[in-house]
Amino acid sequence: MNGMDLARRVGLKLGRCKKFSELINCSPHELEKILREKFSETRGIFVAWQVQNIVWGKFDGDKLLLKDDASPNFDDWLECRVFNRREELHIKRAGEKFVGRYVRDDDSGAETYCVDSFARLWGERSATTDGWITLRDAARKISMSVPCDDGDQKFYGLTTRNYIGSDKATGLSGYVDYRFVAIESAWDGD
Repeated sequence: MNGMDLARRVGLKLGRCKKFSELINCSPHELEKILREKFSETRGIFVAWQVQNIVWGKFDGDKLLLKDDASPNFDDWLECRVFNRREELHIKRAGEKFVGRYVRDDDSGAETYCVDSFARLWGERSATTDGWITLRDAARKISMSVPCDDGDQKFYGLTTRNYIGSDKATGLSGYVDYRFVAIESAWDGD
């Protein structure tokens, strides 16, 4: 029995998809140009890990925007993911450049197995404004605003797609890559 057979036997919900992937190497000022090329027909959400904090924002098809339409400061970025239901660009800082990969689920890619998972974000919704929700953890006195059009729930989370690969020699299977998919509402907590 190989790893994929075992996964099915224990009830893991395996999907099949075709995954296209390519390496990215760019300077900070080339980033939005690459996003316009890669996300030409779609918009997305981004999260950036900065030196001093984590920021969430939107890619509107032309540029990256923070809440209140402010522009991000790429000089502070250590890592970033721009994503939507179909694709993701994931980059990390390497000196003065960003390196990473772009991945897209479509018919031009190689067929693979995948598993979608959901992890709740900390905090409860405390405000909803123009496609943004603010999640607040009152006990820790922290909050964050994330892009989400569904502002009616108490809790929210992040859906990820996990790609599975198998080693033919050992029969072992495991996650070989993953990408962020969407911020979605969770249960209402009642």
